[in-house]
Amino acid sequence: MAQGTSANRMTPETTHAAETLETGDVALGTSKTALAKVNDAALKRFAEFEVAEQDTVAKVIKAASRMSEGAPEKLSADATAVIENFKSIPAGKEFDEAYIKTQVDGHTKLLEIQNTYLDQGKDVTNRSIAMLASGLIKEHLANLQAMRRG
Repeated sequence: MAQGTSANRMTPETTHAAETLETGDVALGTSKTALAKVNDAALKRFAEFEVAEQDTVAKVIKAASRMSEGAPEKLSADATAVIENFKSIPAGKEFDEAYIKTQVDGHTKLLEIQNTYLDQGKDVTNRSIAMLASGLIKEHLANLQAMRRG
């Protein structure tokens, strides 16, 4: 009998956790970079809140998934490239605009991940996390759109 690959053994819960953590890590990495480069005060405040929130969300998801809190997460090549490319943008208006775009794209992806889990997942704790995260993500998207309009 052939053994299944780890991808074949992914449950909605493990998929949700892995995708949320990786996408959240991109938001975290770009927000940490933004703290040093952003010019706009409201955008800097957003980055501060985002760093704190992504740290907390990662801890909650790891606890719910029974992952070690200190376990290193291996980012995909795409996620690593987004963070590294972002770091190379010089501070200024171009950086601020790139930060907003990166956060809108990431939050849109995070919302899709939560909605997919809410459609497929059954675990009460993980569904609660996804519901709470969805509300915050929608709020962040509205704030980012307002900052984009200036």
